[in-house]
Amino acid sequence: MIGPVLFSFIKEGEKMPNNNILNDLKALRKVPFTKAVLAEYIVDIMENFFYSMFDYKNFPDSMPKEYAERYLIWCGCVAAGNVPEEYNKGLYKGGPVFLYAQTAEDPDVYGLGSKCIVTSANGYNEVKSFDEVAFGWNNSAHTNLKSFIVTSAQAIANTLVTIRSDIRYAKNHPIYKARDDKEAAALNVYWAKVKDSDGDDDLAIASYNIMDELIDGKASGAASNVINLSDPLTSDKLQYITKVVDDYMRWWCGLYGQTIQGNGKLAQQSVDEVNGQTSTSFILPNDMLYQRRLWLGRMKAQGLIGEDAEIDFSEAWKVEEIKYQNEAEAEVEQDGEPEEEPETQPEEEPETKEGEENE
Repeated sequence: MIGPVLFSFIKEGEKMPNNNILNDLKALRKVPFTKAVLAEYIVDIMENFFYSMFDYKNFPDSMPKEYAERYLIWCGCVAAGNVPEEYNKGLYKGGPVFLYAQTAEDPDVYGLGSKCIVTSANGYNEVKSFDEVAFGWNNSAHTNLKSFIVTSAQAIANTLVTIRSDIRYAKNHPIYKARDDKEAAALNVYWAKVKDSDGDDDLAIASYNIMDELIDGKASGAASNVINLSDPLTSDKLQYITKVVDDYMRWWCGLYGQTIQGNGKLAQQSVDEVNGQTSTSFILPNDMLYQRRLWLGRMKAQGLIGEDAEIDFSEAWKVEEIKYQNEAEAEVEQDGEPEEEPETQPEEEPETKEGEENE
């Protein structure tokens, strides 16, 4: 399965939809704040993060890089080649294209098929030899990043839901308990209004009687109709939850070459401890670039692209790569300097006592 893609096909004679951005934004505010919605949001961010890692220079207009990266990131492999004219029409008509691909038939000693099945989004499907299409991998492990993206998105979504729950309970403190069916019904109405408030901070009043009793109870020191589920005075503990989101982001960005400064320093941490968690690893990005350049050579060998075509890190990754190389070279120079041997003084001849020379 490839990442979320939306296609809109308007048939001849049909009217264009009346898109109203304001109405779309109003509808968006009513989207349920659930883990599934949050996870989809994080997936979108991570997907675009990986799509932006590499630049494809001097490629034909029919080969936009985002389609190649979509297949590589979500499927682990991609093919480049020509397809029949009836399938190659529309915006990118006529030139070579990127295709979803997988190996098939007669596996070799490494388990890879001797041929390639290529598929396009508009129904094209064919078995090709590796001389007819240029086949490429996402990394040396021949794997996609789907599990990594989905798992990370779910972890961050779980944390965001926890933060939202804590904020909601703190904002609506105290939480009432009902002593009879009448008060229970009133409280149900109250919470329904709170949840349907479209994000407004104003609280709905379910029953003036309950509010009056709450005030009287505080005055008399007997607030028996209140359960203290959360205390806004202890809301500073939210920093520990937000730090989890911060660490997740630093973790998956750092794994793939982007060092980000964390904004969730705990009170017990020093600045050096926070900065020390920043990864400057380019192991995985360099491996991904290596496989893409092998694929680039296959495309050139088959004449699908010109000799001036290139695949390299995009500007954001190029900056980090230069920093990484400079730091690595500085460490090599520092570690490679031979230690200076301490200067040794010439040994002095032992003093002789009087009379020893004559003996």
